[in-house]
Amino acid sequence: MNSPHKPKPKIQLRSSLFILMISLIIVLLTDSVFYTYTKRMLTSELETKLELIADNVAISIKHSKTGEKYVENLIGQNLRTASLAAQYRLDPDIEKVTNEELIVLSKELMVDHITLMKRSGDDIIGYKSTEPKEINMSTKNWSRDWFKAFNQLLNTKETNVKSGQALPYYWSGPMNTSMSDPQYVDKWGYYYDGRTNYILDPYVHDTFFRDYQREIGVDAVIDEMIHGYTDHGAKEIAVFNPPIFLGQQEQYKKEGYTWFTDREILFGSYTMKDTRDQDMVQSVLKSKQTQQLLSNIDGKTYLKMFIPLQLDIPVVIGLTADYEKVQNSIEHQQMNLLLLIGTTAIIAFILVILSIRFINRNREATAESVQEVYVDHIGSLFRSMKEQRHDFNNHVATIHSLVHLKEFDELSRYTSEIIGETTALNDIIQINVPALSAIVQSKVIGAVERKITFEHEVANLKDVPLGAVKATDLVRIISNLIDNAFDAVSLSKKEGDKQVRLAGFVKGSSLIFQVINNGEPIPNDMLQRIFEPGFSTKNPDDHHAGLGLSIVKQLVDKYVGTVQVNSTESETTFTISIPI
Repeated sequence: MNSPHKPKPKIQLRSSLFILMISLIIVLLTDSVFYTYTKRMLTSELETKLELIADNVAISIKHSKTGEKYVENLIGQNLRTASLAAQYRLDPDIEKVTNEELIVLSKELMVDHITLMKRSGDDIIGYKSTEPKEINMSTKNWSRDWFKAFNQLLNTKETNVKSGQALPYYWSGPMNTSMSDPQYVDKWGYYYDGRTNYILDPYVHDTFFRDYQREIGVDAVIDEMIHGYTDHGAKEIAVFNPPIFLGQQEQYKKEGYTWFTDREILFGSYTMKDTRDQDMVQSVLKSKQTQQLLSNIDGKTYLKMFIPLQLDIPVVIGLTADYEKVQNSIEHQQMNLLLLIGTTAIIAFILVILSIRFINRNREATAESVQEVYVDHIGSLFRSMKEQRHDFNNHVATIHSLVHLKEFDELSRYTSEIIGETTALNDIIQINVPALSAIVQSKVIGAVERKITFEHEVANLKDVPLGAVKATDLVRIISNLIDNAFDAVSLSKKEGDKQVRLAGFVKGSSLIFQVINNGEPIPNDMLQRIFEPGFSTKNPDDHHAGLGLSIVKQLVDKYVGTVQVNSTESETTFTISIPI
């Protein structure tokens, strides 16, 4: 009798396309996130690049400042030496020294000018000099430490001011714009030891010093970073002098020249300006944290970064970089990504269609495999039942004859065998997993044929989620264990009944099966090897492949289960635990 055909489960194309559309939406959202992330990442890379430039500039400034300080102090020492030589040549009375004499002496000492200074009331003035503009020049209104240092020298005290270079009976002011001729930046030396009535003041222009700065100083490093062979990313670098740049200190100017120490930009250049620059410098000084902004200058977008730096005073390094390179890079990556997404979507659509077909075929093959197992073992069950029905008439005839002959003992033995077989068949019906029921039934028949007492107790597995594949593998596991147990009791030399017992139940979140036999115990030295492929405890002459238990171990591991063996003189137990 043919069973009614049931449609095989298939994955519907419509639901798959819906999943594909959802996936595409997710990909597009991911693309938006990628755009934002990439923009931040590239901006961060540019910021890091600028920070590295700032670090290099900071290191260059500190090294150059050290070098410049050394050179400036060396010039100051030379000016002190020139002062001592001049004192040796000049009369100690300022009234007896002429300007012409000073001109000749300055040339001999290789200095640009020499000025003699003396007190005049509450002032200290230039009295004699090779530079006419220095004569009668007042110094009492000079800013910062100058006038204080002059008074300390004339009082024959050690100079004690924050700036400049102090040596015995000598003080050299920091290099600065010349008061008498603002077109020059000069280095002065002031000497007075009490043996004259004037301060000796030889000084030189900054030509040598400025050449040193241009060739190996900070400006040279900045120029290399901007215009060198390697593109460091910066278009302009400026080291701001905060007190002047922020208007906190008024610039000193004379004849249109700004004082060297009062310049807004200490190093570099500042042509790419933004109205927010002052606020950024102020914020950096206050927070001591790096700040940045995007600025539009002449129609182009730039990233401006402001970084704090501590020199003699706190300063701020301003770096300007072309941000359009970042934007162009982002757009290029975005186009590549969209192209990749489009290509991926097409490939994904094709793969989904192929996967649907493959999964459906695989499910069909699995269902057919399970159906074959089920039909095969159920077929065995029905064949057995047909055979017993076929033999029923013979059994009845035999019973009738034994009754007629009054062979009651033989009748009792004969009917006991018939009842045992019938009971075994009835018990099988209580196992409500078809594939499992079929395999147990086939093993019952095998046990009867091999004169083995086979008992089984399987709890109701109706609510256990056994999929088609899992049920098939479970049949393979139990079949191999029972066959192994049958072989063990058949080969046993023990007297008495040969017994095999199957138990199945659910414990917690695990499905447990136990197969127990009363055959010979497994030696301890073999327990660790019984699951190895090809290993067998049976006689090698019997041609056993030794694969049954290794297959069991592989299938149990597949479902992250465990298999345990306990073997004693009385019985051997295999326990299988599979998560459900």
